[in-house]
Amino acid sequence: MTAVNEEERARNTEKQYAALGRFVEAFEAMVNEVREACIERLCEGVGSSERQRLIEIPFHHQSMTAKILFDIMRAIIAEIVGDKNSPHHEDRLKFKKILGCIEGEYSSLLSKRNELLHGTWFIGYGAPDDPNAERFLVRKYKTTADGLGNIELPKNVAELDELTQRCVDTFLWIGHLDICLQDKIRVDDFFRQDSRGPWKFYINAESQGTTLPRKQRS
Repeated sequence: MTAVNEEERARNTEKQYAALGRFVEAFEAMVNEVREACIERLCEGVGSSERQRLIEIPFHHQSMTAKILFDIMRAIIAEIVGDKNSPHHEDRLKFKKILGCIEGEYSSLLSKRNELLHGTWFIGYGAPDDPNAERFLVRKYKTTADGLGNIELPKNVAELDELTQRCVDTFLWIGHLDICLQDKIRVDDFFRQDSRGPWKFYINAESQGTTLPRKQRS
C-alpha cells in the first residue's frame, strides 16, 4: 500500500475546497446576471431611483429561485422583441433560439449545483488506491422505478473547474444578450449560427466563439 503523504493530502484538500468555492461563486454570479437583466429591462425609462428600488424588491425575495428568475427573464425578453416597434423585432426568432441554448445549459448547471450542495461530501479521506486524496466523493442518490440510483458527480478539481467555466460562459451569454437590448445593438454582433451549426457567442472579432451547451464545443 502506498504511504500517505500528509502534506500532499492537505494540499489536495485545500484545492478541492477552493474549487468548490469557485463553482458556487460563478453559479451565483450567473444567477445574479439573470436577476439584473430582469431589473434593468423593467427599470428602463423609469426616472425615479425610488421606483427602481421598488421594482428590485420582488426579484430579491427568497421565493425567487434560479429557475423562476430565468423563466421571468425569458418572458420579459420575448415581450420586448415581440413588440413590432422594437428595433429587435426582426430578430425575435434569433433571440428565442439563443435563449433556448442558454436555458439548456443554465438548467443543467442548476441541477448540478443542487446535487452537489445537497450531497454528502467526503473530502480528504483518501481511498486505498488514492492515499493522498487527489479525489473526493460526493454521495447523492435518486429514487427510480428500479430502486435507488447513484448520481454521477465531479470527483476532482478539474471537473469542478469545468463546471465553473460553464457558469462563466453562460454568464457572458446572458450579459451580452442583455447588452443588445440595452444598447440597441444587433444580436448578430455577438451571436451567429454558421450553416445550421450550433449558435456561437463571439465576445470580440478575434474570438473563436463559444457554444452552449458545452457538449457542443468544438
